Amino acid sequence: MILTNSGIKTRHYAIDKEQRTVYSNTHMAAAAVRQAVERAGFGNDEVQLLAAATTIPDLLGPGHASMIHGELGYAPMEVMTAHGICSSGMMALKDAYLQVAIGEKRNAVVVASEFASRGFKSSRYAEMRSVTEDGSLPMETAFLRYMLSDGAGAVVVRDEPNPEGVSLRIDWITLTSYANTEQACMFFGSNSNDCAKTWGDYATAADAVHDGAMAPRQKLSLLPHLVDVGIAEYERLIAAERFDPAAVTWFPVHYSSERMKELLLGEFKRRGVRAGRLESWYSNLTRVGNIGSASIYLIIDEMMTEGLISEGDTLLCMVPESGRFIVSFMHLTAVTADR
Repeated sequence: MILTNSGIKTRHYAIDKEQRTVYSNTHMAAAAVRQAVERAGFGNDEVQLLAAATTIPDLLGPGHASMIHGELGYAPMEVMTAHGICSSGMMALKDAYLQVAIGEKRNAVVVASEFASRGFKSSRYAEMRSVTEDGSLPMETAFLRYMLSDGAGAVVVRDEPNPEGVSLRIDWITLTSYANTEQACMFFGSNSNDCAKTWGDYATAADAVHDGAMAPRQKLSLLPHLVDVGIAEYERLIAAERFDPAAVTWFPVHYSSERMKELLLGEFKRRGVRAGRLESWYSNLTRVGNIGSASIYLIIDEMMTEGLISEGDTLLCMVPESGRFIVSFMHLTAVTADR
């Protein structure tokens, strides 16, 4: 049922069939950065800022960006780590965008990476106390095992277009938290979404595992609230005249399942909100799965490498996060160096 509703056909894991780690979160992120820097024609010593995002890094500390920088071996630079879930990729990108926009930096590399499968190994659940009568995992725990993929994506932000081909100008990025409206919907480190007792409050790590505090969870009953606040934020931006739906060429959207897309479209219709052309929606969810903070990067990369974006096109990117309800939008315009 979960796979049918999600529409996901393929997922990607950084563990092998024996559930051993093949690539760490840091390694995946560093590989994405190297490829992005090479495409941009940068030297390793030219990068001025590395901004990194992830949901669960390899280490509790140091920060994810520091570990990636160490893995890369690039020259000394400024680093920043954005911690969150899906929206953390947009947080890191906004930091880089603003630093370049005000002239603090001439360029930045932004990377988002996820290693969800490491937390879904069967061994992680073997000692967990089940709350269902038949001994199976509760749905809010089992759900994410069928949804999330591993992977990384990186982008280069600079103060001028690439000399060749099409570049995407960042016009603006918004990030709005609606955490005041509801308790956590997707959470890690507690067995309840009120988060009254967290993993660090247990006597031992084994006790936390046994009580289910280390299992990633999705409170399915709260997902409709994400749709509500997502469309509310969309309406707010229209009212503020940040964009015109009729003028948007592409609508790249990060959503966790095809069912979520149906809910979004239904809520647009119910509210009478202009959603733009249906054919402008773009997602690669069915082919790669949900890669959390990296998803929107991989969506945009696929659109660029497939030649779907032409000079003058506008893109309105939407990244809703169910964690505790953050909604992010980004407006891009396709430009060339001679314009």
